[in-house]
Amino acid sequence: MKNNLSKLAIGLLIIICGWYGKNLNPWGKNQVIQNDVVSYYAYLPAAFIFGDLDFDFVKGLPGDFEGKIWLATAPSGKKILRMTMGLAFLWSPFFIMAHGLAHLTGASTLGYSWPYSLFIFIAALFYLFVGLLFLRKILLLYFSDLITAITLLAVVVGTNLMYYVISEPGMAHVYNFCLITVFLFFSIKWTEEPTWKLTLLSGFIAGLIALIRPVNIVVLLFPLLIGTNNQNNFAARIKNHFWKLLVAGIVAFIVVLPQIIYWKLQTGHFLFNSYMESGKFYFLDPQIINGLFSYRKGWLLYTPVMVLGLLGLLRLKKYAPTVLLPVVLFLIIDIYIVFSWWCWWYGGSFGARPMIDAYGVMAIPLAAFFESVGKSRNWLRATVAVLLVGLIALNQFQMKQYRTSLLHWDCMTKEAYWGIFLKKGWPEGYDKMIKNPDYNKALKGENEY
Repeated sequence: MKNNLSKLAIGLLIIICGWYGKNLNPWGKNQVIQNDVVSYYAYLPAAFIFGDLDFDFVKGLPGDFEGKIWLATAPSGKKILRMTMGLAFLWSPFFIMAHGLAHLTGASTLGYSWPYSLFIFIAALFYLFVGLLFLRKILLLYFSDLITAITLLAVVVGTNLMYYVISEPGMAHVYNFCLITVFLFFSIKWTEEPTWKLTLLSGFIAGLIALIRPVNIVVLLFPLLIGTNNQNNFAARIKNHFWKLLVAGIVAFIVVLPQIIYWKLQTGHFLFNSYMESGKFYFLDPQIINGLFSYRKGWLLYTPVMVLGLLGLLRLKKYAPTVLLPVVLFLIIDIYIVFSWWCWWYGGSFGARPMIDAYGVMAIPLAAFFESVGKSRNWLRATVAVLLVGLIALNQFQMKQYRTSLLHWDCMTKEAYWGIFLKKGWPEGYDKMIKNPDYNKALKGENEY
């Protein structure tokens, strides 16, 4: 069969993540529906089990209730969830299966017992699988099967994507990775042949992307810019396909409409910043240098394999020229937006977790780097191979450090980073090495680090 290596890579990655996640067993420890996941998930039991999106049922929950429900109060005085309902949409078929399993096993059927957490993990594996399938399709358009397989392996085991599948599968990042990758593939195909089927599918996926994380709507650059090389081409694309673009926008709006209706019912406004005081962006003072390189949470420090992806941008014109412009613009805008949020380190996280969303995009220049090296001299190929293995090993080691809190979730400093580097135990004076971030100052736009 053709392209066996990349198919094998996907199968191997799903097996590894499934086995690793099974051994960690976060659902058995009730550690899946935690933190942000509490607010992403609460729509499902509220709608399907309690039939009450006003959340009045919270007052009557039994004393042994296993879950957490965190509600904010809108200016209208009504209770509201801070997170949007996109993940609830993606989880809904898995939630239904979990509810059936809870009935069969005698577990609590209130929506927060182990079957529900287990199926969130299964959902994470499923969407990782879908994302990798479409990423493989994209990479094979430009690169060999071997380079595609290497890139797929690097994107998963060499980055923090794996952590957010096996340890915190309820966080949004693997799902965003999947949707953005699928949308990128549809965009490439749409620019080659703008059929109505691709138009409708693209609009649907765009709506889901916006429904999970609205700022990711920057992906609209792809269908507009792929294959264009000047202003006239861009204008012609919009003119020639105006009605298809409009219909895709309508489909995306329909997908987002339930959220708009929910906001209207709970707040009195069709559009509402549900993060409220925590939804601040400081676009005039983005923390890009901190976001990329800081010891607290620097993307390229904690996910150094992506340095190779950035180097690959220099070779993208040779191997994938039609996507060069949109990929570069997307990454620039995405990095700018991500690190303009007041909490640029994104609270407790392994590395710069919002950058995971863009790994399907970053995979293209990463593959271009590997392709270029593969055609170079033997000594350079061997050097990069050793480097890649080392970066993967470092990522896996630091992932274990993070799970034990040796690599602290938000207090890392230069002293702490080198104090624990490649170590399994706590160094002497560790508590003096770490530094608590001042969340109140950051919320005001005062970043000291």
